[in-house]
Amino acid sequence: MPRREIASPGEAAIAEDAEASFRYLMDTAPVMIWVSGADKLCTWFNKPWLEFTGRTMAQERGDGWTAGVHPEDRERCLDIYGSHFDRRVPFRIEYRLRRADGEYRWLLDTGVPRFTADGVFQGYIGSCIDINALKQEELGLKDTVVSRDMALDALDRIAGGIAHEFKNLMNAFVGTLWFIRKSADDPNAVRQRAEDAEMAVVQAGQIIEQLLATVRHHPRSETIRVNQLVADMRGILCGAAGARVRLEMDLVAAPDDAIVDPAHLQAALLNLVTNARDALAEGGTVTIETRNVTVRPESIDEPDFAPGRYILLTVRDTGGGMSDEVLQHAFEPFFTTKEGVGGTGLGLSQVRAFARHAGGTVRIESAPAKGTAVRIYLPHATSTFGDRGK
Repeated sequence: MPRREIASPGEAAIAEDAEASFRYLMDTAPVMIWVSGADKLCTWFNKPWLEFTGRTMAQERGDGWTAGVHPEDRERCLDIYGSHFDRRVPFRIEYRLRRADGEYRWLLDTGVPRFTADGVFQGYIGSCIDINALKQEELGLKDTVVSRDMALDALDRIAGGIAHEFKNLMNAFVGTLWFIRKSADDPNAVRQRAEDAEMAVVQAGQIIEQLLATVRHHPRSETIRVNQLVADMRGILCGAAGARVRLEMDLVAAPDDAIVDPAHLQAALLNLVTNARDALAEGGTVTIETRNVTVRPESIDEPDFAPGRYILLTVRDTGGGMSDEVLQHAFEPFFTTKEGVGGTGLGLSQVRAFARHAGGTVRIESAPAKGTAVRIYLPHATSTFGDRGK
């Protein structure tokens, strides 16, 4: 994390506590996480990584981690890492890493590039999942290759999604610290920004914890107040938007209760604000709106989207917009137009999957030079699947 100039020891303590909380979040994640700088050298590993390898942070930093890679996998691993790093695109590697007890275990390592709000490349963040059992099955049972590939594909999406969310959260947190540096001469502003950062870390932990729980079980749905959830995320969303983007909120839905998984809604908002920021390289405005709407039967064009009452949550930007050709592919997993600025193609597909699981949908309105509006339809708490058509 970058160092900051703070107005007083009190504000410095708050900011340091926020940064410590963020590192705690990374250390308690049930996956192995690493971070590299723009020079390809790794700068940080989380606690699960260090516990797995039995080595210290000092031993792993730089290219020290490669000492644990199996000799037969090392050259291939570094070739894939280096070639993707040079092109600033996501990658996936399978390799064996030596565990603390000396056993080599197969890992699935998924990395995604990190960029500042100005598009400056900062390095990579990656997450690793132990796939040793799958590899052993592959080696012992050759006729299970298809099943193994399907399982690896699912794990790759999980690992990619985790890395994607951590990248968004890290960018949001660093953006908040940038505001703190700029406010060094205003103790009250520094304190407010530092408190925003601390709250953002807490919310980030909740998002990741609940998303990971979903991997093991099923998404949970509950009645939530959408306006309150959006308002509570202002700090982390401002950090994600960056210094050049003005974030506005127009929350008018009343009553605003929806039946939805709160962690997935938070992750969807963070994804959409991050996408909007990337579309506003020269600055602009991102607006988050809520409305109560009634969807009529004649307006339905999706088989699993029922008429009825919904809360419409819209994230709108004043960016360059998308062409019709791009819109046709916008929801496809791993489709991205942002290879040069760290796109993984995971964001919109995840948002749509979340909305459809909740019983709603997502629609995009966009045109070149006219910006983009992503609209999420969330089932109203007073409307059930059985009575929406009435």
